[in-house]
Amino acid sequence: MKKIINKFRYAFQGLIHGIKYDSSIRIQFFCAAVAITVSLVMHFTMDEIAIVLLFCALIIGLEFTNSTVERIMNLEEPEISKSVKHIKDMAAAGVLVASIFAAIVGIAFVIRHLPF
Repeated sequence: MKKIINKFRYAFQGLIHGIKYDSSIRIQFFCAAVAITVSLVMHFTMDEIAIVLLFCALIIGLEFTNSTVERIMNLEEPEISKSVKHIKDMAAAGVLVASIFAAIVGIAFVIRHLPF
């Protein structure tokens, strides 16, 4: 049981560390807060709110993964080579792709709830 508790403790420590020391992660949390607020203010359906929450979780999770990849690559090869650049760019692209699709879905939901 102690091992399971420690796993959660370490995960929460990683969460706090990411929020405190990584501006990209903080930006994603801010965007998630805005998206959730908009969905509540505009009275999205429960299904729409669930989709917004899933996109928020996906993007924040991808941002943590992207930040981890960047840190690992910086440790392994402080001088940026072409291969390191490509690895870091591809990890960032994962966040970008999810964010673009989340924005499209979010805009569609907002338009659907506009009063016209």
